Amino acid sequence: MTTAAKEVIQAPERGTYKWQMFKQWADEFRTTHADHVAYIALHMAGVLDPCRQKLNALMQRHTSQLGAEAAARHRRAIERLQNTMTGAAMAYEASFQRTH
Repeated sequence: MTTAAKEVIQAPERGTYKWQMFKQWADEFRTTHADHVAYIALHMAGVLDPCRQKLNALMQRHTSQLGAEAAARHRRAIERLQNTMTGAAMAYEASFQRTH
């Protein structure tokens, strides 16, 4: 079994304005679980695009395995991904694009 290298998304440097804004909005997301708050947090941190790319890659990998023997495990993985801050931000982005 090979271990894939994990892609690490860099958060803003501690103490910077970007970090303070990210922390404020990330804390707000943890309290409210609001999709738009997750979007703002990732946007403020400047990591929206890398998070979107990573989420899409993981979703695609798990979606491609839904017909496999372990489909239930992949469905649970998809649900967990959708419940992350990145999943919430992407849901907000998708709903915003559909309505505007």
